[in-house]
Amino acid sequence: MSTEPEELAPTHRVISWRSPEILGEVILLSVVLLLAITYLLELPGLKPAGRYLPIITLIFAAPFWLIRVRSLFDRKKALQAGAIMDLGFRFGGDAVAEKRRAIRFIASVAALFLGVWVFGFHLALPIWVMTYLFLFAKAKPIVILIIGIAFEGLLLGVHDFIIDVPWPEPLFWRLIGVEYLFNNWPINDTF
Repeated sequence: MSTEPEELAPTHRVISWRSPEILGEVILLSVVLLLAITYLLELPGLKPAGRYLPIITLIFAAPFWLIRVRSLFDRKKALQAGAIMDLGFRFGGDAVAEKRRAIRFIASVAALFLGVWVFGFHLALPIWVMTYLFLFAKAKPIVILIIGIAFEGLLLGVHDFIIDVPWPEPLFWRLIGVEYLFNNWPINDTF
């Protein structure tokens, strides 16, 4: 018999591989694997320039996918202890805080989509990442600036220079009557 009051006893549940928390992640990882296999099967039929994005995606995504599969086994243990989202939150800890986190998450993603639609990827994505780091991660300003520049460098270097992505025309640029600057990259044929 436990001497702890029931309210203070640690949360512990038995989680099976068929539980929604685990099954959802297994399904998601399976879909990502299916997309990766589809990429590989389609590569031979693509023109050389069309192969860059799938190859880059596979090179960068494969290690993360493997790490996520590995962490799935650790996540089952964390869920049995009551932790969710790999962040140490507890089930039933504070319903108001859980709702507030969900609203922040949804609002953050909505702000990113709205920013991309209005201002374009090149402005919205680095500013969104920098704002997140400032508000939630409480990172130092120099770190925030370096990461923001790195995101813009990724967009310019990989997407604009190597892959030559044609970007959708953002609303702001259409309203002011200026052609989107990043679709007029000075190098016409990069490869």
